Amino acid sequence: MATMQPNVLWIFSDQHRPHAIGCYGDDNVDTPNLDRLASEGIRFVNAYSNTPICTPVRASVYTGKYCTTHGAVSLHVPPRQGQRMLAQELQDTGYHTSHMGKWHISGGAAPSHFVSPYFRPGWDDWLGWECSNQPWETKYSTGTAPFPLQKMNGYQTDVLTDMTVDWIKRQTHDKPWFHVVSIEPPHPPHTAPEAYMDMFRDKPVKLRPNVPLDHPQLEEFRAYLRAYYAQIANLDFNIGRMLQTLEETGQLEDTIIFYFSDHGDLMGSHGRRGKSRPEVESSQIPLLIRYPRRIPAGTVSEALISAVDLMPTLLGMIGSPIPEETEGTDLSRTVYGEQVGGADQVLLQFEKRFWAEEPEYSFRTLVQGEWFYTYFLLEGPAQLFHMKSDPYQMRNLIDDPNYAAVKEEMDLALRAKLAAIDDDFFQRVAL
Repeated sequence: MATMQPNVLWIFSDQHRPHAIGCYGDDNVDTPNLDRLASEGIRFVNAYSNTPICTPVRASVYTGKYCTTHGAVSLHVPPRQGQRMLAQELQDTGYHTSHMGKWHISGGAAPSHFVSPYFRPGWDDWLGWECSNQPWETKYSTGTAPFPLQKMNGYQTDVLTDMTVDWIKRQTHDKPWFHVVSIEPPHPPHTAPEAYMDMFRDKPVKLRPNVPLDHPQLEEFRAYLRAYYAQIANLDFNIGRMLQTLEETGQLEDTIIFYFSDHGDLMGSHGRRGKSRPEVESSQIPLLIRYPRRIPAGTVSEALISAVDLMPTLLGMIGSPIPEETEGTDLSRTVYGEQVGGADQVLLQFEKRFWAEEPEYSFRTLVQGEWFYTYFLLEGPAQLFHMKSDPYQMRNLIDDPNYAAVKEEMDLALRAKLAAIDDDFFQRVAL
């Protein structure tokens, strides 16, 4: 039975780089259900995390603003209060809103099992935690008080899927719904149910070309990747369970499905692990959107899009007003195949990993056209990559005199973008 507006299911994972999914070209892992979303919808190949670490980018997803605007510039730093969030906008549009899983926008450290409603406005149903990093026997809360805490019996991805399946079955078709299932895997620790770990325990893995084969931690990189793929295979299986439930309840064709993550993981690329870097293994995210009533099947888009665009794009897709203070771009026409282009630029901002001052980590990156330009606060201009000819970012052109004009153009564009959003990064560089 069709609703006046489509339902919306957001499947939101943590630290899943797009380069670890079958439909993005990785043959180390089979992901038939993620691949199905791509074949029946749109797959973005130039989607980015605006701040490749959990709290800032999650706040950007729900506010449509850059981290220097919403204020959550790092882990354990909540956004400035009084800002409208996506769930509130959807409530005003007539949606029933539901959240299950990780939040990580209220400033808490891991493990933090309770999120005050003060930090999560707009949710009709709430089941979750701030940050756990404990994928087995995860603790969570459901109400407005810290206790009693509850515990998941088993592996987080499996149990959150059980809960989501049950939630979907209980919907009565009389009101459109927005449900977020926010899953920590494949974030570390890299562990999965034994059957999935066994699938990859001795499996050879193909490394990306930018993983240095003479690196002293090469075998550790391979071991991490195997466990990472085990988590992803389990996640894909559970996405299949969600799709099956939507189909069995007659809601699949009337539900917009997003799959995305908050940031990626270097996993040995450029000799590094983890996130918090501008390189694409850290900063790019998967973005798959399925809605056959409007999205042409099997679309592959090279349009630029980033986390700050997700809120306005979803609101545009359902015809809901977009708040004036939103800084992201409504790319609903791109999603629906009505235009080819995306955002004019993607801006990456990184300040620090925790609450203390860490100027050595601060950088700004502008992705524009075929170019990727990074300026580090303490190091000065550090990266210029031509993404068409060098997708693995192995030839840094920053000091090549043949590209001095490109460097100057990108630098001016970056400075103009930062000035437009009142980001004082370059004032601090001068100090």
